[in-house]
Amino acid sequence: MINNKIKVLFIDDEYLERNLLKGCIDWNMLGMEIAGEASNAEEGFKLIDELKPDVIFTDIKMPGIDGIKFSESILQKYPTIKIVILTGYNDFNYAQKSVKIGISDFLLKPIDEDEVLNTASKLKAVIESERKEKKEFEELKRQLYDNLPYLRERFLNELISGNLDGNLINEKLEFFDISLDGSIYQVAALEIINSNDVNEESRLIQNFKVTNYVKNYFKDLKRIIVFTDSMNRIIILNNDEKLDLYKICIKLKNKIIKDVNCIVNIGIGNIKGEVSDIKVSYIEAIDALNYRIAVGNNNVIHYRDVQFTESKTGLDTNHLFNELRFYMKSGLENDAINIVKDVFSNIDLKSENVIKLIRVTALNIISICFSVSLELKENFDDIYLSEVESYNKIINIETLPDMIEYISTTVKNTIKAVNKEQICNINNLIDNVKKFIEENISNSNLSLSYVAKHFYLNPSYLSRTFKKETGINFIEYLTNKRMEKAINLIKEKNMKSFEIANAVGIQDPNYFSSCFKKYTGLNVSEYKKLIKNIV
Repeated sequence: MINNKIKVLFIDDEYLERNLLKGCIDWNMLGMEIAGEASNAEEGFKLIDELKPDVIFTDIKMPGIDGIKFSESILQKYPTIKIVILTGYNDFNYAQKSVKIGISDFLLKPIDEDEVLNTASKLKAVIESERKEKKEFEELKRQLYDNLPYLRERFLNELISGNLDGNLINEKLEFFDISLDGSIYQVAALEIINSNDVNEESRLIQNFKVTNYVKNYFKDLKRIIVFTDSMNRIIILNNDEKLDLYKICIKLKNKIIKDVNCIVNIGIGNIKGEVSDIKVSYIEAIDALNYRIAVGNNNVIHYRDVQFTESKTGLDTNHLFNELRFYMKSGLENDAINIVKDVFSNIDLKSENVIKLIRVTALNIISICFSVSLELKENFDDIYLSEVESYNKIINIETLPDMIEYISTTVKNTIKAVNKEQICNINNLIDNVKKFIEENISNSNLSLSYVAKHFYLNPSYLSRTFKKETGINFIEYLTNKRMEKAINLIKEKNMKSFEIANAVGIQDPNYFSSCFKKYTGLNVSEYKKLIKNIV
């Protein structure tokens, strides 16, 4: 059984003093045990190393070394030990000055039993608190390291989602002992395709099986990290500039098909030069992976090979897709729908692959919708499920008019989400501006430019947006709020006109009086009389 009693050591060259300390209180009753005693510093050092006491009572004067220097030496080696200095009246001031070295307390000779009991009780409380904190810390630390694999996976998911700043990335890389210091960063995303009749247990077992297979495949390549994302896709992060990730993934895909007997697709993003751009390579890998609908299963698809169809009439399709992305992000529905129609009109309807071209074009637009939705920080899982639904729908559409109608509806829904997010952002901005005005109403510097600067906005933009959302211009709103505040002050306090003006942020009393009369139809004196009569 572990002995949790607090160990006490006495060091004093006077035998009677040590006996007095041992017998003046019931140490055992207090939950403490007398571990040992020493008559000089040399004996004391040996006992401390041997017994590891929790508390030491030592005289300020001992042969060869005084108690202060002795204590300093102890605390340098054992900083958690609590030391109580026994001192005579003449040395008390000197002893007090040494508190900076970490001495816990002082006892003035001759020793008083109550003082010893009081000091011992205080130290006991401190030690028990420290023990409890240490125990809790060790338990939390144990839990932390038990959950380290999960936490590592979560960090890697934050890394590919781009939710961490540079300093935090470096700190977490060091903590999780992940080396990412090369000149290239490239992401591949591997997805297992299960048939619809596979139950959840079988699907998860298959995912674990393939994940372990991939991790084992790359185990000797120190600069490749394998983990799973939130959609259980297997993510391969390459940091080795000497490796051709595309060629390696082709070999990996073929081995998985042969050894594990499952359908698998791998999408690969472009090489990036910064850790912060890993998220971009990840999104590209997902875009490439999603392109499997156009090329079929059991493929490795590189983002660089996912090119938009060039116009046979000389129209720049890539330019149209860029315009479509811009219009969607800007919430311009009519312009976006016109671009959709232009893109589909660029398809050669005489081509023997016309249905394939229509579907590939639709997939490109769906990918843009998916990308725009991601930038809105919407729920990733919901977006992914919606995109899968869209792909399944697209491969069953056989005519161009039906495809244009379906894609146009998807684009409109994405734009509605964009507009909703913009409205939400504007509403939050206006609410924050109003709150800022309320909190700073007494500040005479409060103005359109002052508020715009606080929110890092262009004053003209703030003025237009405020008027549009509230129906009143900024200056008028500010003045009204100041007058409302003034009226409340008149009702609640007996203040002079100039005092009220200052309290609502107007330094010129005459200007305040003018604003007040314009707002209420009465000057301040008249309004006070009116309030008084009503009361």
